[in-house]
Amino acid sequence: MTPRFKSLTWKQTNLVVFTALFFAIAIFVVEIALVVVTTKQQLTSSQQELLNSVEQTTTNAVWALDDKLAQQTLEGIIKVDNIGSATLELDDGSLFVSVVNEGEDFSENYVILSNRLFGDLKEISRPLYRPFYFEGSKKQQLIGSLTIFYDTQKLTTHLFDQLQLSFIATLARALLLTLVLTVVFHRFLTQPIARISEAIDKIDPDSPDENLLPISKAHKDDELGLVASKFNQILLQFSQTQNKLRKMATRDPLTGLPNRTLLLETLNVTIQRSRVHKRNFALLFIDLDRFKNVNDSLGHALGDQFLARIARILERVVGDKGSVARLGGDEFVVLADDIQSPDQAADFVDKLLMQLNTPLQLNEHTIHPAASIGISIYPDDGNSAEDLIRHADIAMYSAKAAGSNQWAFFKEQMTERAAVRLRTEASLHDALKNNEFVLFFQPKLDINTNKVIGCEALIRWQKDGRIISPMSFIPVAEETGIIIPIGRWVIEQTCKTLRDWQKKYNYVIPIAVNVASQQFADASLVPDIKQLALRYQIRPELLEIEITETSLMNDIEQAIAKLEQLKSAGFGIAVDDFGTGYSSLSYLRHLPITTMKIDRAFVSDLPHDSAIASTILMLGRQLNLTIVAEGIENEEQLNWLRENDCPIGQGFFYSKPLPLDEFESKYIATQSAQIIQL
Repeated sequence: MTPRFKSLTWKQTNLVVFTALFFAIAIFVVEIALVVVTTKQQLTSSQQELLNSVEQTTTNAVWALDDKLAQQTLEGIIKVDNIGSATLELDDGSLFVSVVNEGEDFSENYVILSNRLFGDLKEISRPLYRPFYFEGSKKQQLIGSLTIFYDTQKLTTHLFDQLQLSFIATLARALLLTLVLTVVFHRFLTQPIARISEAIDKIDPDSPDENLLPISKAHKDDELGLVASKFNQILLQFSQTQNKLRKMATRDPLTGLPNRTLLLETLNVTIQRSRVHKRNFALLFIDLDRFKNVNDSLGHALGDQFLARIARILERVVGDKGSVARLGGDEFVVLADDIQSPDQAADFVDKLLMQLNTPLQLNEHTIHPAASIGISIYPDDGNSAEDLIRHADIAMYSAKAAGSNQWAFFKEQMTERAAVRLRTEASLHDALKNNEFVLFFQPKLDINTNKVIGCEALIRWQKDGRIISPMSFIPVAEETGIIIPIGRWVIEQTCKTLRDWQKKYNYVIPIAVNVASQQFADASLVPDIKQLALRYQIRPELLEIEITETSLMNDIEQAIAKLEQLKSAGFGIAVDDFGTGYSSLSYLRHLPITTMKIDRAFVSDLPHDSAIASTILMLGRQLNLTIVAEGIENEEQLNWLRENDCPIGQGFFYSKPLPLDEFESKYIATQSAQIIQL
């Protein structure tokens, strides 16, 4: 939706109006304060003058107890502006004469405001003394007092009447200033900017120097003229460099190789020529393995040097048999138009990989390049440039899945697998939104007593009435990043389950949850776990976080820092699939973990091949870790583990993963008033 255009004149008018009104109100507030102060000073002075003028008369009236004279005097006093009443009292405090003015009724808020403004001047009083001294004494004799009460509401009304005219005048001045400034801004700023805008619309991208911006005489030496002048300079420079940019548009600036644009042009020409001459050719999509490690460990500068050296190697190997292009990052494409058959393509790729695998020396660093290569053949794998590139890309991912330094041809079923992957990705988003995931639970048992002491939460996808194994969707979730919200859902559901068990059965056992590599790398993992445990009032020791060995080795320092936070908060930490990766044992003793799991791949070899399982058990005992053997499937494996003092077991021999209700009825509902701890 296109935003509605708002004129600069209108914006300036609003700004000036609000600014002028703000300052007008501010000045008026200051004026109110000054008027209030002045009025109070004047009132104080007039009060004393009034007292001085009637003091003698009221003294005589009190001394003579002449109530008529007193009445007349007080009636004269209350005729003075803003006086509400006046009283004469005798020296014993008794009322002698009192006169009151009838006042108007005001609202309670108005009375409060009046008292705040003039409350301290509301009442004045003066003592009255005998008209002459006692014989032989200079001491005065008190005979009474005169008290005058002011009507603060009338004072406030009078004050507001004074300020009303002043406010109107101030507001008129502000509006007049607004009008004048608006006209000035429009004449000297908005109109020149509008003319510049019209000139910009007329600029031809192909010939920008033919439509320079106008500079009015009034703005020749100010900021607006400077901006227009600088913009004209940019147009001139742009026009001068445009030819250079056109030349550079088809070349990769880092390696000098053709970029995607030139590659597509070359491919289209090659396709047309091959169609006419009924010839084949091969397209190789090359992705460097572990290039991110080079960039992260050696820096981007050496990473760029590495890419440039790879480009030269590819050019040297390809020679006059085709052309090399760089699509970006660590992706290269080789168009080998001399290759006529898959056998020739395979031989060519083998020679190419052999040359690529030669170690490179960058400064003091030796780098061993490796690559994954996908191959598409024209016309069997596509009749257009886009199809050939896309299919070679798909084949490259197939090669990368097989390991480093591998190559693969494109097959039609690869496209179908890619389509399935896209559909799965979309379905995963819907599944999370529609609450289609469920948790199954597999018990962990004490191998010696067969007592259930914990369990592992395992996610399943319940779609269209059937249960989908995580092996079908977890890899896609990890590739697309949706594994992070899915993982958070698993942790939250686990916390809810622990809370429900505690409330329903007063019995809980620890639950282990798996955390994927991407989820472990996410900065919000630790705060999320702590927050969810706190929200559901879960004791930390009842939640065990299972991390794969590969996750730990991706960034060992960061992994240690995160695990320290979790362990210090009381959560259990288990290393899953230990021994299947390539971690260094020197790091293991620094990891703040509580549990180590023997991978099912090593348990399945028992009791015939027990070397690795024995090593893990010995290592766990030396590091004071809890050892869990997973994937126990028969009694022979269990007996070996029991004989070698493995404390905890898990696997199909005991139980397959069960839905929540079955697990509860079998392992939780039969217990009561117990809490099992790791």
